[in-house]
Amino acid sequence: MEREELKTADMETACRQEVLDLHQFFQDWFRGELPQTDEAFDRFSGVMDDSFHIVSPGGRKTAIEPLRAGLRSAFGSWRPASVESEGSRIWIENTQFQALNEDLSLVTYEEWQKNEGPAKGRLSTAVFRRDPEAPNGVRWLHVHETWLPAESGEGS
Repeated sequence: MEREELKTADMETACRQEVLDLHQFFQDWFRGELPQTDEAFDRFSGVMDDSFHIVSPGGRKTAIEPLRAGLRSAFGSWRPASVESEGSRIWIENTQFQALNEDLSLVTYEEWQKNEGPAKGRLSTAVFRRDPEAPNGVRWLHVHETWLPAESGEGS
């Protein structure tokens, strides 16, 4: 394998793992399964670029600081109403990777959430930059989300 192909393969692996790991953090944070500490929350804060923005499915652009505050305050918001409840969950499907250059990548994936009621999905497009200091070696720069039809989710 050529050196450039190896770097691209490593970047693809890093981005795919980062998408999975961060969404696992979201699920655990919302379900209150993590300690409500700065150290636990750093799984989110530590991988976001200072200039990070997200565009929600409704078209609202949110910068990193208001996003951090909103996520912090959402701790435990998905705790099951009863012991019998299977609880809310998040899963990722249909991930696609595109290397933009040696250090930037574009990743598109479906994020599905099942809270109360039917599963809801969004098509998410994320831009990542290589960062050896980040847990998976990449940092989130931007995310743009669009709603998906509810009947699309296989994991529901």
